[in-house]
Amino acid sequence: MINHRVMAIDYGGRRIGIAISDPLQLIAYPYKTIDRKKSSNYIDDIKKIIKEKDVKSVVVGYPLTMSGNESEQTKLTLEFIEILKTKVDIEIHKCDERLSSQEAKRYLKQQNIKIGHNKEKIDKVSASIILDQFLSTIK
Repeated sequence: MINHRVMAIDYGGRRIGIAISDPLQLIAYPYKTIDRKKSSNYIDDIKKIIKEKDVKSVVVGYPLTMSGNESEQTKLTLEFIEILKTKVDIEIHKCDERLSSQEAKRYLKQQNIKIGHNKEKIDKVSASIILDQFLSTIK
């Protein structure tokens, strides 16, 4: 029986969306958004969540263009993954995140949540979509 959590990270220029699974890896929960401009030690923030929530693996949203090519954000995300690998001793995976932000916006609109001033919610819901996609591939 699986009994550890997986964390998803939606890495962005300003914010980092975090989602966490339940221990059975059935459900992806939007957890938190880290504002990189307010927290210069965002890697330490991530490490703290990993420890507190007993996370055993991480999946990072891999931003490709709609045509499947890498972009400038892809390169920045790969740099982030390399830094994260030196700071945590757990598995780190990548998961295609195309359309996750649009899907998150659509979901929040369906919940009657205004998205104009809720960028943090978009990022953590987007992370939960990435996590849900990843969990469905490992079952």
